[in-house]
Amino acid sequence: MDTELGPIFTEVPEGSDDIIDAVARIEMERQERAREVGNAAACAAALRDLRNLHASEKEALRTGGPSEEHSSNLAALAAEIRRVEKMSGSTSRASTPEGDKRASSAGAQPGAQRAPARQNGRQNNARRKGGRQR
Repeated sequence: MDTELGPIFTEVPEGSDDIIDAVARIEMERQERAREVGNAAACAAALRDLRNLHASEKEALRTGGPSEEHSSNLAALAAEIRRVEKMSGSTSRASTPEGDKRASSAGAQPGAQRAPARQNGRQNNARRKGGRQR
């Protein structure tokens, strides 16, 4: 299956039929949403669904013990998540240390010194009174 951006499953590890079907359904919904509300919102919804599916596969791997099927499903889901993140221009929540992009996008570093406040044209009264007299 091809999209307007190219093939969907390029270099994606083989997953189970259920996972492949779920990923295909999520991609079809993403394409439909992109036409209706735009690419950013569509990718955000698709990423939410893919991450939920990834979390449920992780849980299945944890509770069921090591399984080649779950491992390949996790690899396929991780590749699809990376593809949709690249398409949307976003980064993974897990790639930022705090998991919050807002703090890192503002350029604020914890413990960084702030620049002194700038004056906005008007000087305060104390400076005017101590200045030269008319």
